[in-house]
Amino acid sequence: MNKVSIIKKKYLSTTKGINISVLIAVLYLFNISDIKAQVFIGAKAGARTSWLEYDDFAAEDYDKSLFFGFSAGLTGAIKVQKRFMLQLDIMYAQNGKKVNGITDPSLQNDAKYHYLNTPIVYKLDFNGSIADRPFQWHVGAGPNVNFWLGGKGLLKSVELEEESIDELEYKIIFDAVPANPEFGGLYYNEFNRVQVGLIVATGLVLEPLPGQLLMIDFRYEWGHSYMAREKGRFTNVSAYRDDLTARNQAIQISVAYVFDIINKGKKEKKIYYKN
Repeated sequence: MNKVSIIKKKYLSTTKGINISVLIAVLYLFNISDIKAQVFIGAKAGARTSWLEYDDFAAEDYDKSLFFGFSAGLTGAIKVQKRFMLQLDIMYAQNGKKVNGITDPSLQNDAKYHYLNTPIVYKLDFNGSIADRPFQWHVGAGPNVNFWLGGKGLLKSVELEEESIDELEYKIIFDAVPANPEFGGLYYNEFNRVQVGLIVATGLVLEPLPGQLLMIDFRYEWGHSYMAREKGRFTNVSAYRDDLTARNQAIQISVAYVFDIINKGKKEKKIYYKN
């Protein structure tokens, strides 16, 4: 069995497992056999900062800094018990990196990576109040599954300057370098498009109207999977190769507004009504 077949087999196996996990979560989320259950659906968006965690980063040659991006999508949650909530997000999320050269001061590599983010967080809620106004706060944790959609970036280097190219706008291509490579291509042959990790979370839950929740969430995302197992190769640059043998890490703050689609606010204005 050749290397490509092995990669495809691992990818299909991982994808199958993810699909099963997500399917179970969705079926659980939408189990509405008990019409008194609280099931919330709504929109979510937030700001995030991410960075890459390398096992072996050449700090003497390069300097790295944080990347700032955003996420947006849909969220759903179900009360599994009085104080426990299971939340599933389906989000577009941005990660990235910023690398500047030290030995080559002209080197600059700013990259943006696009992801389909599907975290599942199991939350434990607590009651609180400020000036007699009740609210809930929570702590939670769970698995995080990311599907790497692609990416693009901007590269500067001495080699490009020698070719009278001030900066190169490139895009990531998940393939080996062909005989006739695309201009501005960054080719990755050994890559992980499905990346898994863990999330820890905390935040606040407010109820502005019966059956409607405003959820303010702060999360730390720890990536377990490497983005790639070998360095990427640029079409236009040979002296510098892009290193993604690293794990994504991120901090995110987000806001979601969700609606109780089962009871639709018919109950009293109280988040923890009895099921």
